[in-house]
Amino acid sequence: MTDLAAPAPTGKRGDTRLRLMQAAERLFGERGLHAVTLKEINAAAGQRNESALHYHFGSKQRLVQAILEHRVAAVDRVRMDRVEALVAARGTHDLKAIIRATFEPLTDLLDTEEGVRFVRFSSQVLNDPDFDLPTLALKSGFEGISRANALIVAALGDLVPEVAVQRQRLMVEMVLTSLALWTRRPDAMVNEPARRFFVESLFDAVAGALAAPVSQETLAALRATSRN
Repeated sequence: MTDLAAPAPTGKRGDTRLRLMQAAERLFGERGLHAVTLKEINAAAGQRNESALHYHFGSKQRLVQAILEHRVAAVDRVRMDRVEALVAARGTHDLKAIIRATFEPLTDLLDTEEGVRFVRFSSQVLNDPDFDLPTLALKSGFEGISRANALIVAALGDLVPEVAVQRQRLMVEMVLTSLALWTRRPDAMVNEPARRFFVESLFDAVAGALAAPVSQETLAALRATSRN
């Protein structure tokens, strides 16, 4: 099972920073990034000093980035292990297996409160105009993401590069949005059979979307964009 609690700085300063990130993650996930004030985050983290958040992060944008880095680092360690196991088993031609290695370290968290908070937070970041989460993920430098993405690109073969990039973005958007919607179910954290069916079906859909034939209409539309 994935452990979302990535190592955090120790000591009083580290504890304060972690409490601020945890409070912000919960509030952002519940209400969205722009509906939450820094004052509310400070209060939720038990900070009487209203400048605590600014001291530790400088801005709301840096706070969001810090939460992402903190959480994604933990998930990516597991992802890297899954990718290495897939390569060792010579399963790199199985697109769904690649997708599973990429996203199961995240879907395995859906039975935990921390995992649910992170999924909801990520979905809010995805839908915020100030962030381009698919691009941030693909360019993050995390080894697991980079290795998994390289396997997906290789599995897509001769797909037109512009289409491949668009479909990779769609993959991230489909998974995060679908997971966030799943967490709204009253039994989302306890109904393991339903969750497994949902996850496997989602992976099927993502694999199908990635590998779908490119229509002549899409190619014509792509050529039209290059003329503008």
